[in-house]
Amino acid sequence: MISKKFYDKKIVFIGSGNMAEAIISGFVKYDIVKRSNIVCNDISAERLQVISQKYAVTVEQNKFDALKDADVVFLAIKPQQFKSVLDEYSKEIAKAKIIVTIAAGITTEFVEENTSKKAVIVRVMPNTPALVGKGAIAVCGGKNASKEVVSDIADLFSVIGRVVKVEEKLINAITAISGSGPAYVFYFSEVLRKAAEKLGLDEDIARDLVYQTIYGSGKMLIESGLEDVTLRKNVTSPGGTTQKAMEVFLNSDFSDIIFNAVEKAEKRAEEL
Repeated sequence: MISKKFYDKKIVFIGSGNMAEAIISGFVKYDIVKRSNIVCNDISAERLQVISQKYAVTVEQNKFDALKDADVVFLAIKPQQFKSVLDEYSKEIAKAKIIVTIAAGITTEFVEENTSKKAVIVRVMPNTPALVGKGAIAVCGGKNASKEVVSDIADLFSVIGRVVKVEEKLINAITAISGSGPAYVFYFSEVLRKAAEKLGLDEDIARDLVYQTIYGSGKMLIESGLEDVTLRKNVTSPGGTTQKAMEVFLNSDFSDIIFNAVEKAEKRAEEL
């Protein structure tokens, strides 16, 4: 059962883009935070209007007013915006009991240095499938965040996906795997769909078959209880069509391509 520990707390979102909306939608769907206690802030008045109409939460375009008496502040802004936002609103943000950051490359130490050395920071790395409640989410705490606090925030995020608690030193690697990972899957889907069309399949049929194949394969990975290696071998009959395809992947150093891509993504996360 999902905890309602934060039900009567004031939860403020600085930035109300897609990822913030995914989190808000989970809170509202499972009624774990009172709608009127969810306060959304964004530079776009139009965006706030959309959020207000969809979720019946409180919206406030003035950051000072939004942050007043906040219990938990979610920093859901782009990494490039962090320094300017923290420079201007550090005192107000630092008053919150918990500060949650969901931006790639932004460390808990960076937030502490730009708010307060005593601030309780929790860093979260979600991914875009959180938008449909199927995210892969990593959570870690700053030096002032107790295990209880980290667990409480992890519980909040469990409404939009599967959550793991890790050490912060692993977050950049996780950014490269699950944070960027959906793009890798979508690209594979795109290429496979185009291959299907090249073989003569109608565009709609190609799309339906590829999307369902990826969805069904993911479901098997989660629900079958079998490892990915085993599932792959089960599909690959000796001398069959799948084996011929797999030989191309293996001979083309497909695994090296994946390793190199992930390493590039991790390096960029460190740079940010």
